[in-house]
Amino acid sequence: MSVYGIHKFFRTCLHDTAFRDLALNEPEAAMAKMPISDEEKQALRDGNVAWLYEHGVHAFLLSYLTRWNLFGVTVPMYSERIHQAKDWRVP
Repeated sequence: MSVYGIHKFFRTCLHDTAFRDLALNEPEAAMAKMPISDEEKQALRDGNVAWLYEHGVHAFLLSYLTRWNLFGVTVPMYSERIHQAKDWRVP
């Protein structure tokens, strides 16, 4: 697991509009540019925010999925799935 790679993916989406467009339109090509594992890629494809969170991805950065509807993740979907994480704590 390369949490750094997932964090880099989200931060690049934030700061690089061309990369964000690539992530929206050709997510496989965008993921191929990042140092992330096949397991992480599958979790992104599936919108499995609970798994990503449980493996160390920061919840704030995960919320970027909903900001641009990446991988089809909507706010209600994100909310439902993040609460399924084993160690989810609401501050």
